[in-house]
Amino acid sequence: MSKTFSRVILIIFFITTFLMAKDIKLGMSADFSGPIDYLGLKTKIGVQTYLNSINKESEYKFNLISYDDKYDPIIASNNVRKLIDEDIVAFIGNVGTPTSNVTISIINENKIISFGAYTGGNVLRNPETNEYVFNYRVSYSQEAYYLVSNLLLNGIKPEEIAFFSQNDTYGDSGYYGGMKALKDSGFKDINKIEHGRYTRGTINVEGALSKLLDSPYKIKAVIMVSVDAPTVKFIKYAKEDFPDLKFFLLSPINLEIIKKELKNFYADIFTTQVVPPFNSDLPIIEEYKRNLKEFFPNEKLNLISLEGYISAKLFMEAIKDVDKNNITKESISDAFNNSKEMDIGLGYKSSFDKFAHQYSQKIWFMKIDEFGNEIEAKWDEVYR
Repeated sequence: MSKTFSRVILIIFFITTFLMAKDIKLGMSADFSGPIDYLGLKTKIGVQTYLNSINKESEYKFNLISYDDKYDPIIASNNVRKLIDEDIVAFIGNVGTPTSNVTISIINENKIISFGAYTGGNVLRNPETNEYVFNYRVSYSQEAYYLVSNLLLNGIKPEEIAFFSQNDTYGDSGYYGGMKALKDSGFKDINKIEHGRYTRGTINVEGALSKLLDSPYKIKAVIMVSVDAPTVKFIKYAKEDFPDLKFFLLSPINLEIIKKELKNFYADIFTTQVVPPFNSDLPIIEEYKRNLKEFFPNEKLNLISLEGYISAKLFMEAIKDVDKNNITKESISDAFNNSKEMDIGLGYKSSFDKFAHQYSQKIWFMKIDEFGNEIEAKWDEVYR
């Protein structure tokens, strides 16, 4: 072998090694083909949009490796283990409460940060038991607490509020948050509150609807901790018997399906969201619109992908001072546990540390206007 050829091989080896060292791997397990695939697909688009925007201008390329878990906890567990074996340095944008419930122990055991999961489950929000889990969004309990509190402030009596929830940890998170709001208001007769449930993965809502039909009280508001198909069916059926009933949905709902299937009921449907509306003048909105158009020109604006975008930007802001030539799961963990106040264009600042693992406490109250746009709603107009 000639010396010249040997030098060429050596140069190629060092160049390849150098380039590989700049490929920083992030992991994601989400539903891409199951009952909540809209959450997984849109979250991934949002995360990838922001990663594309920074990869374009940086020598360090953040590579998102994502696997489909079909909203199945067993598959999700296998995905998480597989991604850890592939030497990712952090998880970002995992989706689902039941799946998160079983993967958290694996994440904590392997001491790797999981950030910005699309779930408001309570199990992710205790820093004492989940040292490596950090969140952008508020919890489902907070969303439901917000709804019930404001309903009471606007003259709705406790027994006029009912709950419709998925029969799992997702549904329970919202239900218990709403019940806490009632208890904190001084209401003690919990047996007066109607609560209908349905089994995850089904649209068997008839039993839940019978709770409203059999109630001795006039129900005026239903808090819905559910996914799109059961939500649509429940609202359609309920409207036949309760034409004036109003429905309050939590953020995971697929608003595109709501727009398509429930056009006649826009005026009576409201939702909590953890991201601002698209007509907001906040800097993050214009940035998201611009980058989504560049990297996913066929994608429509979507509140779910916006949350993924925000989570990705916040992740990068938290680790901005980490040496990218030697980025590890340990250096990322240290950055999150010692972050400074960060402003990513949401109109407020917040930070993380060992005792604070949730960035946002903000909830936006929205409705769908006559043109099918998500806009901010005003509480004093809900029951006028």
